[in-house]
Amino acid sequence: MAQLAQYHGNCHCGAFKFTLKTPELKEVYACNCSSCSKKGYLWTLPAKIEDFAVVNGDETATLSIYECGKRTSAHKFCPTCGTAVMVRMHSAENPIGINLRALSDLDLDSLPVLMNEAANLEPLYQVPEPLATGVVPEGMTVYHGSCHCGAIRYTLLSPHKIATATECNCSICSRNASLWIYPLTTTARFEGVDNLTEYTFASNLVYHGFCKICGVPIRARFVGDSDTGLDLRTMRMNLRTMNGLDLSGLEIKKVDGRATLPAYEV
Repeated sequence: MAQLAQYHGNCHCGAFKFTLKTPELKEVYACNCSSCSKKGYLWTLPAKIEDFAVVNGDETATLSIYECGKRTSAHKFCPTCGTAVMVRMHSAENPIGINLRALSDLDLDSLPVLMNEAANLEPLYQVPEPLATGVVPEGMTVYHGSCHCGAIRYTLLSPHKIATATECNCSICSRNASLWIYPLTTTARFEGVDNLTEYTFASNLVYHGFCKICGVPIRARFVGDSDTGLDLRTMRMNLRTMNGLDLSGLEIKKVDGRATLPAYEV
């Protein structure tokens, strides 16, 4: 038997904390299905259910549940901060999967990612109907996006083709696997914002919004004044939520948000 290592994990706000015992993680698994792609999950499947232990909160009472497709599994996320924690399968073979992005003591950048091809499994994901855009000004490109369940939809008018994205390793962005662009707030139109839950912490200058039904992180908005250094005319939009956008063709610019003070503490 391989010696087990113990890892610690939590949602960002700390309402749900857990430990995971597993042989040392030397690779992680991604999935290109519609739900996993929008959330940027990185998976591992514990060999035994008892290798996963909750140390704060309750899986049923603390976490929200989202099911889709054939409803063979329940995706569980924190309704306060939006962190996707785990999935519980409705089968005995592999009862749970853990989203490794929720671990606090694992260097994901150092591990190879193996892809599980699931995008074409039946039933095929039905992309939510895009919002009507009306007349698109000359020289502008229109992009459509949504959360997974379609409760929140948006359009974005961009003066250029989207070719780059920012990936931040701070405590919240790394958990959400967000790929950011920074458009002007006036170029985006949202529908269903009453289904958007916002979460803020530390300086309370950035409000991270996610769908309260499916848990997909959509955007982040800025507050404050000009002294904060934030461009209040803009917002962050998560490119993982743009339907039909090929993320593999983007240039990814990495930002060391983890180094920004104050340091994150649960």
